[in-house]
Amino acid sequence: MKLFLASSTDKTLSLLKEVAPNIGTEVLFVANASDPYEGDHWWVELDRQAFKQYGFNIREVDLRSTTPQALEQMLRESDVLHVCGGSVYYLVALLRDKRLDEVITRAICDTTLVYTGASAGSIIVSDNIKAFSYDPEEAEHVKKVPDHRGLGIVDFAIVPHVGNPHFADEHARILAQLPNDNTALFFLYDNQVLWVEDGKLQLLSVPAGGMF
Repeated sequence: MKLFLASSTDKTLSLLKEVAPNIGTEVLFVANASDPYEGDHWWVELDRQAFKQYGFNIREVDLRSTTPQALEQMLRESDVLHVCGGSVYYLVALLRDKRLDEVITRAICDTTLVYTGASAGSIIVSDNIKAFSYDPEEAEHVKKVPDHRGLGIVDFAIVPHVGNPHFADEHARILAQLPNDNTALFFLYDNQVLWVEDGKLQLLSVPAGGMF
């Protein structure tokens, strides 16, 4: 199991080949967490351009129109599964509805595939995602995941974008609910990554200001 859990992939992707020097170049790219948001999905484009910058080949998949069998085949042909940011609960609900959650979990746990996540993409691998249910933007999707369970690959949750003023209110809501939830939380700045390999955790960072 190899997880590259980031707040912002575009600022930290330079670290990936340091921890996975023999990684291949084929990336299966999932942008569906951005589906609920109108307008320019600029954060998805930043991820896309970062992978291209570092010589990766991107294959995009829309989880809304794929099957478990097709996704399983695409994962076998990929070296990296990347999941972009957006709505945590929407993404988990979509994975469950399409019966893709177990396919992804097996691929991460049973193969040499490297999972890279940005923001929501990093959050969903947790067993418990309840800390993010207090976000008003998640309200319409929370009811679709009443048990507040993510993919269950790790027993902690990533809290991304620490220090970013655009997420200050969300972080305040999470902190206010800490007495009601015993899930361990990792708070990550946008220039940080949590690398998880076979149960070992390593906190990585790039110099302030990012890679671009």
